[in-house]
Amino acid sequence: LLVYPKYGCINVHASMLPKLRGGAPIHHAIIDGYQKTGVTIMHMSSRMDAGDIISQKEIDIEETDTAETLFNKLSILGKDLLLETLPSIIDGTAKRIEQNENDATYAKNISKEDEKIDFSKTTRQIYNQIRGLNSWPGAYTIFEGKRMKVWTSRISNYVDAFKLDGQILNIYEDGIGVKTSNGEIVFTEIQLEGKRKMKASEYIKGLQNKEELINKIFE
Repeated sequence: LLVYPKYGCINVHASMLPKLRGGAPIHHAIIDGYQKTGVTIMHMSSRMDAGDIISQKEIDIEETDTAETLFNKLSILGKDLLLETLPSIIDGTAKRIEQNENDATYAKNISKEDEKIDFSKTTRQIYNQIRGLNSWPGAYTIFEGKRMKVWTSRISNYVDAFKLDGQILNIYEDGIGVKTSNGEIVFTEIQLEGKRKMKASEYIKGLQNKEELINKIFE
């Protein structure tokens, strides 16, 4: 099948191969803390995302990028690069650059386990996880026995080494500050089980006594 088509089989992959081979390269570029990613036009081979590279284009990952915004950027980048590359594929002059197997990393499909927030991780790791799972499938935690999705957050400089990971440290105007292994993550947009998405500030305003949240635990 790979050799039958006149021009071979060509793939547009959303990473700078050999980095982030696999089914979820956009999610993992953010979750794994990459500062740059891009698009690769490649010849397909029998091994997943291991074929020869034809062309590549790189972009920065912004601090506020989510999987959704990065997907949109890479869609445009991939379209433009494919249009630039197609003439060389058609006239037979397309490059074949072999991938360096020693540089390969992998971006496995997102599992249920990847969605759950682990508060023993650092603030930066949790921040990247939340961004990398927005807008699908979403990061979540368990609060008072029910699932709460967290869609956006921000990094806080507050540190309290004496509290438990996952414990609520502060209530801010814009969100809920939660203890991580090295500091605090502030949840700014949440979705309670069975409810719509809402700003955390909206949720806080609806509480009769917001101070009651202090010291409660996210599991």
